[in-house]
Parts: sequence; structure tokens; C-alpha cells
Amino acid sequence: MPRPRIATEIKKARADRLVAARVSAGFETASDACRRFGWNLRTYQAHESAQNGLQAEVAKIYAAAFGVPAEVLLYGTEATRPADLNRISAFAPQVTPGTDLVGRGGFPIYAAAQGGDGHLIISTDIVETTKWPTILEGVRGAYGLLVVGDSMAKAYRHGDMALVHPGLPMARDEVHVFYDHPPFGEAGETEAIIKNLLSWSDIHYTIEQFNPAREWKVDRADWPTCHRIVGKYSARR
Repeated sequence: MPRPRIATEIKKARADRLVAARVSAGFETASDACRRFGWNLRTYQAHESAQNGLQAEVAKIYAAAFGVPAEVLLYGTEATRPADLNRISAFAPQVTPGTDLVGRGGFPIYAAAQGGDGHLIISTDIVETTKWPTILEGVRGAYGLLVVGDSMAKAYRHGDMALVHPGLPMARDEVHVFYDHPPFGEAGETEAIIKNLLSWSDIHYTIEQFNPAREWKVDRADWPTCHRIVGKYSARR
């Protein structure tokens, strides 16, 4: 039967490309990369060794950290991508059990309240905990944030829980949480905005919201802390 062999080959090819991307980004060992980005070493090594398959959502995180397109990790060069896609379509997709999508309990969730001028007021208190999402398993300082308002709909709606990775570098055309000072510390409540980051300079961020559509610049000095959102749990509607 060819299907298991094809699946194994694709898994191994993705693992090899992940190793190459890490080395090209200047991280000699997997441990170096995990220390830099706050990843769980065992989880990451399972991807590099092809013990675990590299899925799209996780590939996006690694790709952003190593400065390559996620498609390169998943499919190789653009020239080889169609062939990979054809091979992938040769076998039936596997359904991932729900138990594999979440880990241990204790993932902290914080609440926000609507402030003036569309800003959010983030409490220092954990309002609840849940099981850790796989993409954030072992990430130091990761957290969930309950979204207030619909300025980022349809990407993030009121009541959704944003999954936040504070260790990832800024990335263009990705949604981030911008804080007026580091959150959840002794300084108390923080003011924040959730917006899509288009570009940045030493002085400004260029950001956008989706509802209503708007693009503008803000001073980095006003929002010195920036955390990347890597996913969400949709609110029950």
C-alpha cells in the first residue's frame, strides 16, 4: 500500500526543511531556537525528527520565527509545491482527535473591558483557565485574551478568545496586541489595542482594523509592548 509511505515521505521532507530553516536563521541547535522563542524543546524536536507531522498552524509559527514563508516549510519551493500537493491528495486526510489539539490544564485567560477611543483595559486577574492549545504548549508567558468589540471582525469577533504568543517577533499582516506597558505585572491594569500590523519603523507602527476599515500610524513609544496573536477559540454564538 503506497499511502503510508507517501505520508511518511512528506513528514520527513517537512522536518528536513524545518531543520534547514532553523540553521539558516542562525540557530545552531534546536535548543538555541527554543530558548529564543520560548518553545517546548521536546515538542519542537518531535517536529524536526519527523516523529510528529508539521501541520499548517504550527508551521506558520516556526516560519515567522525563522523568517521564511510557511509554504516553504510545508511544500518546499514554489516550483515543487504542486507536486507535493498532488502527492498529498493521493491519500485520505487523517482526522486529528480533539485530545491531540489540547494539552494539560492551567492555560490562563484574561478579560478586557472597553475603554475610550476603542482601547481595551486589560485586567491583571486571571478570569479562568483551560487546557493548553497545542500551538502554545510549553510557551513561557502564553495566554488567552477575551476579545471585546468587533473592530477586528471577521477575524476576531466580540467574545472570541485570542491565543497570544508573547515571544514571537513582530510580523507583517498579522494581528497583534499592543500594550502601553508590559501586562499582568505590578503596574496594574494595562491599556491595549488589538490590530493588524502592516509595517513598522523605529518611530511608528502602521496598523489597521477591519470594521470599519481603517489604516493609520501610532507611536511605538505609546505602545512599547507588542504580542503576536497566533489563533483563537471562537465564542459560542
